[in-house]
Amino acid sequence: MPRRRIPKLSKLPKNFFFIPVVIAIILLVILVVVFSRGTCASNSVDVLEGFTDDENTVSKVERPFVNFYDNYGNRLNIIAISKPYSNDDHQKKYEELVKEGNIIIGVSSYLEFPNPVSSPYENFDDNYEKYKYKERCKAWLHGFRNPGDYFPNHIPQALISESDFIDCQINKPDTSVEKVYDFIYICLKQDEKKDVCDDWATYNKNWTLAKKCLKVMCEKYKLKGLLIGRKDCEIPNLCHKLMDSTNMLTHEELRKSYNQSKFIFLPNYADASPRVLSEALATNLPTLCNRNILGGWKYVNDKTGVFFTDENDIDSAINEMNRKLSNNEFRAREEYIKNYGPVNSGIRLRDFLYDTFGNQINIPRHKTDYVTIDYPKTDYAKCEL
Repeated sequence: MPRRRIPKLSKLPKNFFFIPVVIAIILLVILVVVFSRGTCASNSVDVLEGFTDDENTVSKVERPFVNFYDNYGNRLNIIAISKPYSNDDHQKKYEELVKEGNIIIGVSSYLEFPNPVSSPYENFDDNYEKYKYKERCKAWLHGFRNPGDYFPNHIPQALISESDFIDCQINKPDTSVEKVYDFIYICLKQDEKKDVCDDWATYNKNWTLAKKCLKVMCEKYKLKGLLIGRKDCEIPNLCHKLMDSTNMLTHEELRKSYNQSKFIFLPNYADASPRVLSEALATNLPTLCNRNILGGWKYVNDKTGVFFTDENDIDSAINEMNRKLSNNEFRAREEYIKNYGPVNSGIRLRDFLYDTFGNQINIPRHKTDYVTIDYPKTDYAKCEL
């Protein structure tokens, strides 16, 4: 039987395999471009990591206004009013910020603001009537025990203070520094250039009560102290031999002074956000603190300090302070790190802001690990105990 002839395949063109490869590459490039455009489009709504000041669309403000930052240093479209306006320019700035689409809230960092202040050196009654802070702010951050006395119940509010965000990586113990003083007391003059000891700070830092207590601390207990900010001001007679007085110090000098002291004395009353207390606690100094202080009371417990009320019970408070110091019972820095600082306080602040304002905020919640106030703290690592 004759064999069937199998026809020969026609010869393939030289570019037969080249053409599909080119087509595949073209399709791949198209997919990459489309995907990249989609990603860029979605990210153009969000604020990206590492924005510069020129790229960040939210205004950088100055007091009485303060900014909020995410953990990449980007500004949120939330601005806080921290104290009463000084003039109508601040009201104009407020109107500009609202027009730009910012959310305006309040933070109580100045005396009893937004309530009338008790200081005899200031009166904001007309100011409050004119600018109506309680009506303008959509939420409040504060450090008060009794917020119902300050804000309407329907206004969102959180027990968060500016002093909660003190940096425990900057303020920390230095065991190489010798303890020279039993206590440190900070009461800055309103104006160092003026030889005036009775001023705004006299009331705010409770200088009148301080002198009564210093008399007991010096005369009865012979405690050595460092008084910052009241140089050449009158102090009890025996304290002249036991206390050093200085003018205002630099931040570096102040940090060293904390480390030279065993505890911080805080007779302050009208102090809504006592940063010096947070700085001292972060440096592992316990506090002898006025029980009636407006803000900062939340930092004080049996591991961080001792409360007193006035010159009548300062005796028992000093005895307790000395006993606990001798027995090494305080854990001031540990307590501060566990409960406050940029990360712990920043997480609480983030949750409050996003629970309250949600997608009105320019940066999505899932892109934000924590939020800080006034200063950016980028990629902040928690402090070690």
